[in-house]
Amino acid sequence: MSTLLARRAGPADPGAGYALFREARRRRRRRRLAGATAIVLTAAVAVLFAATGTHGPSGHEQGRPGRAGAAPATLSPVTAVWYDGIHLRVGSIQPDGDVTQRIAAEANADTLPLVSAGGRVYWVDQAGTYVPALGHWSEVVQYLDVATGRAGTAGPGQTVFLSADGRDLFMSQTAISVTETPVTASGAARLLTLPDGWYLPGGDGLADLVSGAGLATANGIVVQSREGWDPGGSILGLWNPDGGGVVVVGRALAVIDAYTPPGARYSLLAWIPAACRLPGNCPVKITNTVTLSTRTVRSPLPGGFAMGGAFSPTGTRLAAFLNAGTGQAARLALVDPVTGAVRVVPAPALGLGMDIAWARWLPDGARLIVGAGAGSAFLVDAVTLSAKPLVAGRDDTYGPNYTTAIVPRRG
Repeated sequence: MSTLLARRAGPADPGAGYALFREARRRRRRRRLAGATAIVLTAAVAVLFAATGTHGPSGHEQGRPGRAGAAPATLSPVTAVWYDGIHLRVGSIQPDGDVTQRIAAEANADTLPLVSAGGRVYWVDQAGTYVPALGHWSEVVQYLDVATGRAGTAGPGQTVFLSADGRDLFMSQTAISVTETPVTASGAARLLTLPDGWYLPGGDGLADLVSGAGLATANGIVVQSREGWDPGGSILGLWNPDGGGVVVVGRALAVIDAYTPPGARYSLLAWIPAACRLPGNCPVKITNTVTLSTRTVRSPLPGGFAMGGAFSPTGTRLAAFLNAGTGQAARLALVDPVTGAVRVVPAPALGLGMDIAWARWLPDGARLIVGAGAGSAFLVDAVTLSAKPLVAGRDDTYGPNYTTAIVPRRG
C-alpha cells in the first residue's frame, strides 16, 4: 500500500453528499456528450526547482534539472489506449506520426481520461452494476490488461486516479470519501473519509477540470473547499490522512499537474489562481507542497494560460497552453520551470471548447501529443518545436484523443 496515506476506515454512508456528487457528474457528462468540454489527464513527471526557486523539505535543496538535449537518435513506437465512444482501442504511435490500432474491448466508459498502471488501463463504466455491499446500482471502475486483452472490474467508483507513487488506486463513490486499493498486490480496499468542509474534485471544478477524477501528491490528495465548480474559484488544499488535516495552497481556478520525484516527500503542483478569469491574462503558479514556495509564470500572449498541460518526463519542461486572446484558440507552450522562460510552438492552433486543451508526453521526453477536445491530435517535437498530425488510418475519427493513456513498457 502507499506510504502516503493512512489506512483509516470512515463512515460508509456519505449522506446528502452522495446525491449531490452524482448529480454534478450527470451534468458534466451531458456537457461532454454535447462536445463542449475536453478533459485533460495530468501526467506525473520529473521537475526540480533551482536554489533560486524552492528548497525541499528537511533542508534538502532541490537541484536544477538538466537542460533538454537533442532528441534520441532512435525513437521507438509507443503503445497507447483510448476510448472512441464505443470501444477501447490499443494503438501504436510511430515516430513518423502514423498510428496503427486495433479494437481491444467494447466499453461503456465515462469520458474521463483513462488511467494506466501496472500494465492495466482503468476507466469508469458509467452504466454501472449492482453492488451488494452498497445495496444499490453503482458505477464501477473496470480495467483492461493490455498484454492479455483480459478485462475485469476493480470495484465501485465514479472516479479513479493513482497515488503519487503509482502503487495504489483511488476510487471514489462520493465527494467526501475514497477507497484505496493496491494496484498489483492483493489486499482489501481501505475507506478514507475527508475532513468536514472539504471535497474531492468530482463535480465541475478545480482539479476535476483537468485530471477528470482526482490528483495525489506526496503530501496527500488534492481537495477543494466547494463541491462543484464556482466561477470565483475554490480554496485548494492537500489532505493527508496520516496527519488528518488539510494544508491550504491558495484559491485556485484550476489545477494543471502534480509531480512527485521518486522517493521524495514533496511534490510540485502547477495551478491557475482564482484572481483571473478565463479567458484572461492568467498566470501559472508552481508550488512546492511542503514549503509552499511558489514560482509565478506569466504568458507572453495577452490571453494568458488556458487549462491543461503536463510536465515532461525529464522535468525540464512544462507543456502548457496559451490562450490566443479570443477564448477560442490556444497555442502549445513549453515552460522552463526553473527560469520561467516560455517557448511558444508556432503550430498548430488548437480550437478550445471550455478553454481546455490536453497533452501527453511520450516516455522518451522528446515528443508529446496534444489536442483540444475530441478533435485532431498532433505529434510535437519538443526540441525543434515542429508538429505533424497523428494519422490513424483512413478515418482519424478513431485516432488518439483526450482519453488517451500512454502505456509504459514493462520490465
